[in-house]
Amino acid sequence: MSYYQKYRPRRFRGLVGQQDIADLLRGQVRRHKLGHAYLFAGPSGVGKTSTARILAMAVNCEQPRAGEPCLKCPHCLAALHGSSWDTIEMDAATFRGIDGIRDLQVRSMFTPLGNFKVYILDEVQQFTQPAWDALLRLLEEPAAQQLTIMCTTRPDQVPETAKSRCQVLQFAAIEQPAIAVKLDEICRRERIHGNGAVKFIASMAGGNLRTAETMLEQTMSFGFDQGPRKVKKFIQEKLVLS
Repeated sequence: MSYYQKYRPRRFRGLVGQQDIADLLRGQVRRHKLGHAYLFAGPSGVGKTSTARILAMAVNCEQPRAGEPCLKCPHCLAALHGSSWDTIEMDAATFRGIDGIRDLQVRSMFTPLGNFKVYILDEVQQFTQPAWDALLRLLEEPAAQQLTIMCTTRPDQVPETAKSRCQVLQFAAIEQPAIAVKLDEICRRERIHGNGAVKFIASMAGGNLRTAETMLEQTMSFGFDQGPRKVKKFIQEKLVLS
């Protein structure tokens, strides 16, 4: 399991660099004031899909606390193991056409086991026009227990007709200090010493936490005991320029 998967946040409070969005969604869950559709927009590796999964858990959690999922009830455990009946994920980069949306339309007819049937649609800018036309029907006439969360790195390529039916949340690139704190936490939990490389990796990641965690994992295989200069040279030549 990669570091990005192993240390992926499981509660809103664990999100890195997106505190305003975390507070907003946690408050909506707590007050039961959810939208029926969301568009999470922003650069790669900043927590859009992680946030979508946390929201999917929180809305179906049997014992939420202050808007956070408990991580212990059957719904949370199923979601953590990727086996939730109520959460369906689709990557539009793979399923671009109308068939995938038609499958969602069929699934929407089934009553959820929990509070909501949640659809997480990633990279939605990849959908074809027929797929968008079919998806708009789900957004225009959602079932009472349906929640759609769309994620995109290119909101400019999402039709305005779809945006107007969503709560649009803009995710920002993550600042270097926040990335460095997360990498330090991983180092502590893995019982390794970053040897001065953590801040350097954070500076090279371009605001992308997923990239930073991958770089940290690859640098570990090289060995932090090589010394700061060799480690930095490895990162520059093998991880960034290649």
